[in-house]
Amino acid sequence: MCVDGLEPAEQPDQVLAGIRARLGHESDQERVVSADEMRRLARGRIIELVSGS
Repeated sequence: MCVDGLEPAEQPDQVLAGIRARLGHESDQERVVSADEMRRLARGRIIELVSGS
């Protein structure tokens, strides 16, 4: 799960909330959600690489 932009103290709660929300997904819906999540993770990593952070 992408936690970019969140304060470290908020990250565990957001991850748990995301897991709870995703447990109820049908497989087709989960594929869409996970693909979007992977895009956000990749975008964050690319931005980090380009900016030199």
